[in-house]
Amino acid sequence: MSIAIEGVAPVIGQAVTDIYGRKIGVLVSVYSDVDGKVTAVEIMINDSHYETLPSERLEHGIDGLKVVPEWLVEARKLERKLDILKKRFKATEELYKKNQIPAHAYRELKEKFSKEVERAKVEVKNLKDALRKRVYEIENFVIHVEKAMTHLMVNYTAGEVPENSFKTSADLMRFARQTALEEKKDLEKHMTLIEKLEQELSAVTTSGVEEQPLAPPAQVTVPVSATPVSVKVVS
Repeated sequence: MSIAIEGVAPVIGQAVTDIYGRKIGVLVSVYSDVDGKVTAVEIMINDSHYETLPSERLEHGIDGLKVVPEWLVEARKLERKLDILKKRFKATEELYKKNQIPAHAYRELKEKFSKEVERAKVEVKNLKDALRKRVYEIENFVIHVEKAMTHLMVNYTAGEVPENSFKTSADLMRFARQTALEEKKDLEKHMTLIEKLEQELSAVTTSGVEEQPLAPPAQVTVPVSATPVSVKVVS
């Protein structure tokens, strides 16, 4: 979904969050084409770190502009690709089975889709690795936050940290833990969906219609005369 610069301009100079509500940084600039379509935005993470995000990582809904995780953008792309490949491969097989498309067209399409399937398999493997890595990062992050929370609670209970400071910090860490677990849940959901689509595509491609063999050339039968042929020997 393309976003017009008018939809982003009011947010310039303001903090932006991701789809889980976590603050990403401050939107400080916009890149757009001459037709006004946003191609990317510049986010100030902190005073020394700026990051350019492509427009495909932005969503503009009723809650305003949100940043989408990179892994989710790639997962949605691959899921759509796998679903389209499955449907097109299946449609080609069905049409050929019903003799609604010629054999040469069937072979051409099947070869094309087969190459796309092989490329998709590589993409699936790479994305699965990336999603598993992100799950591992989140699990470590949750452990880190829980460790910090435990030490804060001990210090507060011992009377070494004032109540207001404790409540503020505790709320921040609870929010960080909750949103991290929400992202992990989405990661696992998309990993399951990609696995399902991959299996469905494999089932379609391995149960294709067998091409009809070409008919052998007709044998020419030479008629045999019923009357014997007389042979004259010349001495």
